[in-house]
Amino acid sequence: RLEELGVAEYRQFVSCGYGTATALLAMLQYSLDVAELERWVKVEWCKVYDVRYVEEEIIAKLQGFAAELKPVVDEVEFKATGTVKASDSTVLPTREKRRTSPKPFNITAPKPRLIPEPEAISREVKALPVPAHLHNTSLADVEEQKKKRLEEEKQRVAAKYGEEHVPKLASRRDGAEGEELARKVEAERMAECTFKPRVGKYVPPTEDAVVRQNVAAVLREDALLKQKQAKEYELLKRYEQDLHDGSEFHRWQEKMKEKDHLDEEKRVHTRIVEMQLARESAIEAREFQEKKNNILAEHQRGEFQVEMDQKKIELENDLVDKQKLVKQTQAERENARLAEEREAKNRADRAEQIRREKEAEAERKRREDEQEMERRKDLIKQIRALEKVPVARFKQFDAAEQPCQGLLEEMSHAELWERLKIVQSQNAQELEEKRERQIGKKLDKQNEIHEKAETLAKIRDRARDESRTRHDAIKSKKQEQEEAQQRYKDECIEEVAMKIQKKKMQKREEELRLRKELKEISMKRQFLAANAEMVEAKKHGEQHAGLDREAHCRQANTLTNQRRQNEIKGKEMMLRSANRQSSADGYKAMQEATNDRLRRAHAANTALKQDILFANQTARNSQKTLERDLRDELGHSSSKYSGGPLRIPRSA
Repeated sequence: RLEELGVAEYRQFVSCGYGTATALLAMLQYSLDVAELERWVKVEWCKVYDVRYVEEEIIAKLQGFAAELKPVVDEVEFKATGTVKASDSTVLPTREKRRTSPKPFNITAPKPRLIPEPEAISREVKALPVPAHLHNTSLADVEEQKKKRLEEEKQRVAAKYGEEHVPKLASRRDGAEGEELARKVEAERMAECTFKPRVGKYVPPTEDAVVRQNVAAVLREDALLKQKQAKEYELLKRYEQDLHDGSEFHRWQEKMKEKDHLDEEKRVHTRIVEMQLARESAIEAREFQEKKNNILAEHQRGEFQVEMDQKKIELENDLVDKQKLVKQTQAERENARLAEEREAKNRADRAEQIRREKEAEAERKRREDEQEMERRKDLIKQIRALEKVPVARFKQFDAAEQPCQGLLEEMSHAELWERLKIVQSQNAQELEEKRERQIGKKLDKQNEIHEKAETLAKIRDRARDESRTRHDAIKSKKQEQEEAQQRYKDECIEEVAMKIQKKKMQKREEELRLRKELKEISMKRQFLAANAEMVEAKKHGEQHAGLDREAHCRQANTLTNQRRQNEIKGKEMMLRSANRQSSADGYKAMQEATNDRLRRAHAANTALKQDILFANQTARNSQKTLERDLRDELGHSSSKYSGGPLRIPRSA
């Protein structure tokens, strides 16, 4: 369609940016090469189109635009490769353009501004001497002055904010006065509402309302009726086959469900009773825990006071340690300043190095951007120089002429319109016939729906009567169940009341016991508080006595340790000599025991050998005697190795 589109429009289509330059260059070179087309695609095209049409209308016409498409091909080739080849496949020389080289302006260089030398700030810190009045003031005096100032401030604030200075505000009224004002405001606001419509007595309707049903409602109700009839048919068929139905099972099922419902209600009432008891128990447990917490709090306050006194002593010791640490820190403060100066100098050097690297990188990036911009400007100028005025090509349209595109059963525009009118008339006739069939079906469906509506109305009347009878039975049964539930509920309430009363009695006894214990604890603490001063004095006396005992014990322990060391040395020498003597005696006893054991072993061995020898001789003599007796009696021995046959005498 290059003939209809034109070379200029085709160039814009190629340069739209949706395809890569290399792919477009390969497509253009392939389509303008006659040898490649005849080698690869001409045979395949001739299988579908006529040979003359392929040679004249496709390949020849495309070659006719080769001269006009040459600038487009060169432009795409330049975009893809950066160079343009001539007709003899040589690269055309490109004229080097003269570029403007920037030069700085001849401006007078500014003179450096003189900056005054910064004043040196001394970082030496000299600690002032301790004021002399601190040695004349004790911690007890300071605490007493603080308590005195606190009491004076409390008296001043109490005198400033007394009861006579409290403003009389409307919000300080009591609850009864506030409710009275609220009622007055509500009455004034509702005074304007004078409209009071007359509300008549409700009268229930005497006749049933007539509801007009549509087709969807009739079909839905008919479908439900058919489903119900199908279920009844299945039940009757099963009854006819099995000679029994599920009515007895359903009655048993309903009875069990009712029983389960009653059991569930009883369980719920029982749970309510348990929850009420649990609530009362929780309230009483919370009150008991509060009283117990008060007792523990008083005990903890006493322990906290003791800990505070101990902490006060520890703070005084920490103050002495911190004073020593301050003196040590003041001596080492100058070292920290020198280290800070060295670290600041190192950081400044690193910052200066990083700044120089960033400036060099920015300068290199700026030069690269300038070169890239110059290259793009040159490329744009070359593309604009290659553009030419397009040649207008068009073909006159004839409605009665075939397009002659080489396709089978081609038709002209006029013939196409005639066939379209024939098809439209056939479609209109088929539509009319279809409309008549649909009207007939609609009338049949309306008659069928009318019959279904009449049948459903009769069934609905019969179902209404059955529903009323069923509702009356259910209502009476429900009333009986409510009465039974009310009786069970009253019994549960009485049971809860009795249990709560019993719980209260137990809690009251527990409270009396707790009060008695608290009273005993308070009396015991009063006795302990009365003896606190005596205990404190005794404690100081015991501390001094303990120090004396500690010094005496230390001296006695030193003498005792020395005496023990001397005794230990003497005992060690005696033990060494005794150990040597016992070792020699043990070695001698071991030798004697070993010799005795060897003598007894030799004697036992000799006796054993003699016994074995005597047993062997006795056995040998016995065997010889037995053989001699057998030989005398039978003529030979019982052994099979004796040489004679073994003869057994016959029994008589």
